[in-house]
Amino acid sequence: MRITTSHIPLILSLMLLLISFAFPISALELSEEKTIFVSDDAASPRFVIDAGNIFILDLYFDKYANKNKKQDDEWSKLYFYNISTDKLAELTFDDMSNTKANDPIAISGNTVYWTVNSDYRSYDTDIRSYDIVSKSYNRLSVPPSHPIELYVQDKTISLLATKFPDDIDGPNICISTDAGENFKRYRLPGHQSGGKNSGNIVVFGDSRYGQMRKSVHYLNIDTGESYQIGDETKGVYTYPDISGTNIVYRFDSDFYSYLKGLDVNQELYVTDISTDKTSLIASPNARINVPAIDKDYIVWCDNRNKPIFKLYLYDLKENKEYYVADINDEYGAAPLVSKNTIVWSDNVDNKNVLKIVTIHDENYIDDGISGNSGTDDMDNTGNSENSQPQNTNSDNAQSQTASGEAVFIIAAVCTALFAKALYQRRNDE
Repeated sequence: MRITTSHIPLILSLMLLLISFAFPISALELSEEKTIFVSDDAASPRFVIDAGNIFILDLYFDKYANKNKKQDDEWSKLYFYNISTDKLAELTFDDMSNTKANDPIAISGNTVYWTVNSDYRSYDTDIRSYDIVSKSYNRLSVPPSHPIELYVQDKTISLLATKFPDDIDGPNICISTDAGENFKRYRLPGHQSGGKNSGNIVVFGDSRYGQMRKSVHYLNIDTGESYQIGDETKGVYTYPDISGTNIVYRFDSDFYSYLKGLDVNQELYVTDISTDKTSLIASPNARINVPAIDKDYIVWCDNRNKPIFKLYLYDLKENKEYYVADINDEYGAAPLVSKNTIVWSDNVDNKNVLKIVTIHDENYIDDGISGNSGTDDMDNTGNSENSQPQNTNSDNAQSQTASGEAVFIIAAVCTALFAKALYQRRNDE
């Protein structure tokens, strides 16, 4: 067939179409970062996020203070930030006591939770809740203990606590499925840390194999059965988080990374416990800070651009990584994500601040479920037999590579036809 100049528009259209297949345009965009909170003096903000709200504890605590230090030198303040209205309000209560250095906070929808009157020398646990909309203020009846971590989703409360009066065990997990009316204590081997819940599943870190061989486990609170992710003989598993049936965590094959500071080589994985499928999310040849997940979004910081830490977002729908922001703090940050908002702490002009970025995603579906959504019915298959985390996206990658090669070949043919048409046009002239 003779290629004429009349064929050129068709050839160009075909080339543009093929290029769009080879380089698809993402439906996800990120806003500019925005500072929403600046800490007082040398205080440090703790924060939690859910359903468009951020609960902040601004805390000043000097762990090097001597015994004669005045009570007034340690203080805490509570704040509530609504993302849609961009309004920050301080929460004050007549009987509010200072929060101590290691006391946790939590949020679920419009209800915030915090701990007061906690003392390492006693078991007088006092966790309180406040609903911003109904103005309901409650005191939760929790087991006598010292709270370490707290996580709330709807009516399910996960409390990681230690120093129970009846034994000398390490931290145990206490679960309430009725908004704090009753707690059930789960005694597990080793020391637990970082408990997060989604539906009827609680995921946590564990030291049952030793402090240097930490592992990731999850507990079905309906059956009381627990399961392990990965093989503790292959490396160290830490900092799990859960959303639905997906559990994200950090993996380090070097058991002695804790001696190497920031110069380490860690990886980020996600395991879908409903299918027992594990996928590699990031392998930056760097240190990875605490990751977080909500639905299809995973966020974390790493220092692949040494010595600078950067914040990244991974979209599970697109299997694509996005750069979010630089982190000024030399140790990076532990970001959180909920729905379409990423929040993290940073250091600006020697002040601790909180920043947010908004995710604009054409493919995002808001199902109205606040926080990390979970399912009550799932196949809780443990994968403790796995030798190590495996990237099960290899078939995906190969098919993408094959299709990319096909597109390249077709594009090359179209380019040749286009060149031939131009050549024939010159000869005709």
